[in-house]
Amino acid sequence: MHMKKIFLIVLIISASVTFAQQINIPIRVTDGAASDTVRFGLDPTATDGIDPSLNEFELPPSPPSGIFDARFVGDGIGIPIGQGMKRDYRAGGTNTSGQRIHRLKYQVGSGSSIRLSWSNIPTNITVRMQDIVVGFIIDTTFTGTGTYLLTNPNGITSLKFTVTYYQPTLLNVKLIQEGLYLPLQNILNASDTCRLYLRQSVSPFSIVDSAKSVIDSNTFTGSFFLKIAPSGTYYLAVKHRNGLETWSRTGGEAIIREDTLNYDFTDDSSKAFGNNLKLTETIYCIYSGDCNQDGLINSTDKLQLIGKLGSDGYIPEDINGNGFVNAIDRATLVSNLGRSKITP
Repeated sequence: MHMKKIFLIVLIISASVTFAQQINIPIRVTDGAASDTVRFGLDPTATDGIDPSLNEFELPPSPPSGIFDARFVGDGIGIPIGQGMKRDYRAGGTNTSGQRIHRLKYQVGSGSSIRLSWSNIPTNITVRMQDIVVGFIIDTTFTGTGTYLLTNPNGITSLKFTVTYYQPTLLNVKLIQEGLYLPLQNILNASDTCRLYLRQSVSPFSIVDSAKSVIDSNTFTGSFFLKIAPSGTYYLAVKHRNGLETWSRTGGEAIIREDTLNYDFTDDSSKAFGNNLKLTETIYCIYSGDCNQDGLINSTDKLQLIGKLGSDGYIPEDINGNGFVNAIDRATLVSNLGRSKITP
């Protein structure tokens, strides 16, 4: 029994390390003549010190002036890495939330400027880059792909990176696609995919983030994981392959990054902007029939569906989700002719 417990503990630790994968971010540093690539990020096995198992090795002292060099150092940030390293990983992984501080030191060789380049930094990671001198001569935040040019590398010889790792924001959204709903059984004919867009709450209501989820046929709920949007007030706009795009209620919803929000479109018509929901029995549904997804249910959608009568498969003209387009699908669409999406 004792050995079984030990095995279970080892298995749990192993599983946690497996799921918390390494984050490895390369930064290319060049003075226009010479270049090098340094790397930072997270690893489940990393420490704040030097980890040879992660190819972290202390470098020799910085070369004399006039020879290009780029390295991470621990001076001023309390990290014990000696003369510096080309790689600087900290404890953590893909399930980590919080900040890590790095300091990049560089010097030009025969060049006259320093350019930093990065690519494909995950959207849930932001890097605030500041000069070490006062913190506001250089103060910019980056993610994704880009470059930054330092035109005075002799005056500012190192940069502070404040790296913030975010976990996704979870939106549990309950909604019913009218055509899929079976009132007598109080279930959907099929679980189906919807996309949720997070839009700014003020004009021009730009899309800030989006995610897809499957709406469960029994709970009517889908879990949408958003990776980019900062905390703020947003409209939720949901789209389904033949549903009318529907926005959340007037004013938007307060969303806190990395937190969870539950939103229910089914319990009150006011949950949709402009009360744009259809009452079916005692529950509110998203209108079905916008087969071409242009925000209108009209004769164009009707003709599109008629052209598919007798067809089967996963197609937008199959309003009730039974895998076959027939007169029942047509009747549902016709009952909603003239409906359109309503937005701020």
